[in-house]
Amino acid sequence: MEPNSDNCVVDPRAFHPEQELSIGSRVDTFGHVTHHVVENDKRAGVSVEKIYDEKHRLIRMQKRTPISRSETAYDWRSGAVLRVFESASLSDGNSMTKEVVYGGDDRSNESITVLSPSGELVRKVEREFIGSRTTYQGQTEYANGGLPSTTVNHKMDEATGRLMRREQIQWLHEGQRLLSESFLFDSAGGLQTYTKTLYHQAAGPFIEERQLFDSRTQVLLKREITAFDRTGKQTRNDVLTYSDSGEIEVHDSHFFDKDGRDIAAVNPNR
Repeated sequence: MEPNSDNCVVDPRAFHPEQELSIGSRVDTFGHVTHHVVENDKRAGVSVEKIYDEKHRLIRMQKRTPISRSETAYDWRSGAVLRVFESASLSDGNSMTKEVVYGGDDRSNESITVLSPSGELVRKVEREFIGSRTTYQGQTEYANGGLPSTTVNHKMDEATGRLMRREQIQWLHEGQRLLSESFLFDSAGGLQTYTKTLYHQAAGPFIEERQLFDSRTQVLLKREITAFDRTGKQTRNDVLTYSDSGEIEVHDSHFFDKDGRDIAAVNPNR
């Protein structure tokens, strides 16, 4: 995952004859600064600025083009990359910023934000890595006005890279969920549990449905549906148990009063 941290030197012979290379340097509070600027006859191409400490160890590098810029920070002791920040104009008129932060144990975190020309949120992406393997990814899409519309999160097993959990969220208003779905998988990739929750407007869960599967055969084993009032108190609970052939073996329904007491029970199988 880590970019090449070699302290490369620009060779004028590496550019086309119609391009010019200017090299300048100065000493400032950060240390020794060396500029490498590649210019075309018609317009500037790429500007690269390398910043060294007083012992000529690379600590920061900045690149600029007409539509993008980036900055890379280095550990002056080891030369390893600590942080990469990029910003760019996209072909659809939006703008993007991306930041990657490198930690210990070959771990890194990536954050991407896409903004519209008016500055409203379009998309946010968060990723976590071990080496080149993604261990987590979360992505939220935003509607007009910069309010969230959908979110999809994935959590992977750090050792195998297999998907462990997938979560999907539909947003009603900013900070208010309309619908969420969760899929839990076992170590072999088989679906174990599916949960779907509908929410009261500006309140907690309204109905929650939970399904249990045989992760080997993917046969539905059990289905449980629970209803809640706006205060979060349970009002009803339905449990359905299935046979291997998919037929309902047991169906229990329970109703609760405002104090949570079981006031009625129905079992159609009896």
